[in-house]
Amino acid sequence: MSNSKLDEITNVITEVVPQPVADLFHTPITCAGAASSYVLRKIAYRAGIHVPAGQSTVFDELNYVAHGATLVRVQHWFDRRSAALYLMGYRLRCQFVTAPTRDVVSWVKHGRGYRGAMLPTMFSGQQSTSHAVGIVIDRVDDTSTDDLVMIDPSPGTGGTSERGPIPSTLGDAHRERNHQALMFAWTGWS
Repeated sequence: MSNSKLDEITNVITEVVPQPVADLFHTPITCAGAASSYVLRKIAYRAGIHVPAGQSTVFDELNYVAHGATLVRVQHWFDRRSAALYLMGYRLRCQFVTAPTRDVVSWVKHGRGYRGAMLPTMFSGQQSTSHAVGIVIDRVDDTSTDDLVMIDPSPGTGGTSERGPIPSTLGDAHRERNHQALMFAWTGWS
């Protein structure tokens, strides 16, 4: 095979390699949707599914008040979009649960990157009732290894950062919102 043909094939292969998930959308109003969007993209990325620019608009809908302001709105969005997501190759499942934080975190951890969760929270001193965080296997920074990470679309709330280890205050903040959560999982390949 000639070098030019080999270079051409190499260029095509490097163009389809999945890129890291887009940055987190920062918002004080649609935290539930922004956290869910990030978690869903991370799960798809872990499963080897690249989210092309044209398809990313489906997940971006969660950043709007109509779809991402509350846990219920995110769940309704997922119910309405699940067939379309399936047709695009995303084998994702969403389940509403009421469970202690430690159980949700343990479930995500045992999924080894194919599971995630969105938890509505109310950190001490917090004014907003629309705050939520995502729990997913990710890296805190470029030098760290994959581990459980809390994603916060409204950093600074309750002393949290945008992406970091799960704080000890998460259990209390989640309890304030009646331990409600949406749990997301990759359900397989076709």
